[in-house]
Parts: sequence; C-alpha cells; structure tokens
Amino acid sequence: MDSLIEETSYGKGGFRPLVAVPVDRPQLTPAYQPPELEFGWVPIQHFGLTTRGIADQATETVFVISDQLSPKLRQRIIELAGLRPNWDGEGAKPVKLSALVNAVGLLSYLSQRSDDFRAPFLVPTFDGFVQIEWHCEKRSLDFEHVMSGWCVVGTMVGSDGTRHYYTQDCRSGDYARLKGYYEWFLGTELLWPLP
Repeated sequence: MDSLIEETSYGKGGFRPLVAVPVDRPQLTPAYQPPELEFGWVPIQHFGLTTRGIADQATETVFVISDQLSPKLRQRIIELAGLRPNWDGEGAKPVKLSALVNAVGLLSYLSQRSDDFRAPFLVPTFDGFVQIEWHCEKRSLDFEHVMSGWCVVGTMVGSDGTRHYYTQDCRSGDYARLKGYYEWFLGTELLWPLP
C-alpha cells in the first residue's frame, strides 16, 4: 500500500476517516453516509462524498448556515470567503475558513436567540481572521477571532463623557457567554459580564 486515498465523512463529532483504500484497488462497499450533518446547533443535509475536498464542503456549509442571516450580511460573508492573498496590497492573508465558520456560527446563534439582532460590520484582519463589530451612540462591541478563540472588547461612554474599556477572551464555541457580551452592547445587561 504505497499510496492511500482517505475518504472522510462528517458526523456529530466532526469529521472522521471512514476507510483507507489503496489507489490501485477500488472500494467494493459504499462508504457510510449519515442522512444529516449536525453543525454546531444547526442540522443541515449531508453533502455526501464527492471528489471535492473537505475545504470545499466546509465552504458550502458556511453558505448554507449563513442562509439565516440578512442578504447584505450574507453578501459580505461571500466577499470575505473570496479574498486572495495580499488582498490589502500589504501582504494580508486570506480569511481562514475556520475563522469564517466560527463567525457565521456565532452570528447565526445570535440572530436565532436575540429579539433585537443587529447586523454587524464584518471585516477581515490582516492575519487571516475575522472581526465582528457593533457600534451605537453609547456602546461598541468587537469580537475578533484569534487563534485561541475570540478576543472581546467593549467600550462605553459614561454619563460624564469618560470612555470605559472592557476586554475578555472566550473560547470559539462559548456562544452563551458571547451572547452575554452582545446583550451588554444592546443594554439588556447593564454590567460587563464577568468571566
């Protein structure tokens, strides 16, 4: 077995190898194909095994999940997914698929669980990640995706005009905690949430 083709399938725990088949010997039994893919909290139809790579399937998954977002925000996600190396003319990296998946997942979560979801400003960072920003008269909130998860920064203008800054780090999948920061931005929570 000099060369192997590794076939994979998605499941509730992520993707897992199904079988390794020598290139010169075709597989006689069909690969297991679950009927549905559980992606975070949003079940979507399984795309099946094709000649496309995992990155292509993950990109398609991002677009399917972003269906729940506004057309304008969805268009921005498509633009971010299409960025090429050096998109800023100064050596910036294209947006990492994992950062885009996490951003879309978080936005979908917030839009489903907030009565007052406001579309954010979504921007790429020079190192291939994504930043999500909300701004209003008295408060602003930034979620910057970084290698370790999310860096959360909030600012608030006090009654005396003084600007107060708050920061916190969160894991990528800690949506309930991130929702607490979003509720702080909306004014639902008056105090910056503690870790």
